[in-house]
Amino acid sequence: MGKKSLVKDITYGVCGSLVDLLIWQIALVGASVGKAGPRGVHQAFIEADGFLETVNHRTLASVWHQLSRQQLITNKKRNNLYNLEITKLGRERLSNTLPSYEKKRFWDGKIYLVTYDIPEKFRKKRDKLRYFLKKIGAVLLQESIWLTPYNPRELINEFIQEQNISGTIIVSHIGPDGGIGETNIQDLLVRLFSLDKLNERYQNFIIDTKKGIMDRSLIFHYLSILKDDPQLPFKLLPKGWLGDKAYLFYEKLN
Repeated sequence: MGKKSLVKDITYGVCGSLVDLLIWQIALVGASVGKAGPRGVHQAFIEADGFLETVNHRTLASVWHQLSRQQLITNKKRNNLYNLEITKLGRERLSNTLPSYEKKRFWDGKIYLVTYDIPEKFRKKRDKLRYFLKKIGAVLLQESIWLTPYNPRELINEFIQEQNISGTIIVSHIGPDGGIGETNIQDLLVRLFSLDKLNERYQNFIIDTKKGIMDRSLIFHYLSILKDDPQLPFKLLPKGWLGDKAYLFYEKLN
C-alpha cells in the first residue's frame, strides 16, 4: 500500500466521513474558494491539503454545498478573496468526531464487571447493549461479561430505562489488587485492551515525529492511535507506557 493510500485510510478511519474530514481540513488550514464551479472548489481543497487529490471533484463540490447548507462552514471575505471558515456549529461537530486526550481521568479505584442475561427473543436489544458497552469503553472479558475501570452504573441504568430491560443486567466490582482467575488486574488489562500493540504504535509515532518532518499525516497518525486507546486510569497503565509522551509530541504538531 502506497503512502497516499495509507494516509487516506488513516484519515477516514479517524474522521469517519468525507464531511468530517473536510471540516477538519478547513479548521486546520482553511481553503480559498475564489474559483468558480465544481473544479474550482476541488482545486481549493487540494490547495488546502494534498490528501484530497484522489477524491472526485464533483464529490468534493457536493460535500462542500452540504457543509454550507448545514451551516458547518461559512465564507469570509479577506483581501478581496473569499475564504472558507468553520462555524461554531462545525467546531462542535468536530469536537464530537475527533478523539481527544484526557489529561484528567477520575477513577474510584474499582474495576467494574457488567454481566447480562438477555433472552434470545430480545436479540436486537442484546446487540444494542454490546454496541453501547463498546461505546462507553468497556471490553469483552468472556461471553456476556464485560469489564471497564470506569463506573458505568449511571449510564447503564439510563440504557436499561430506554430499552425497558430491567432485571437483565448486573454491575459488580472488584478492587485494583484483585484478579480474574490467576491473572492480576493490570496484566489482564494489558491483554484485553492490547496495550502492548498500542504502545508500539505510540513508539513508532514518536520515532517518526523525532525525524523532524512536519507532515500533517503525523497528526492523523496520532489521532488514529488515540481513537483505539481506552485511556485507562493512569494508575492502571503498565510501566513504560508512552501515551503521555506521544501526546506531548502531538501538541507540537498543532
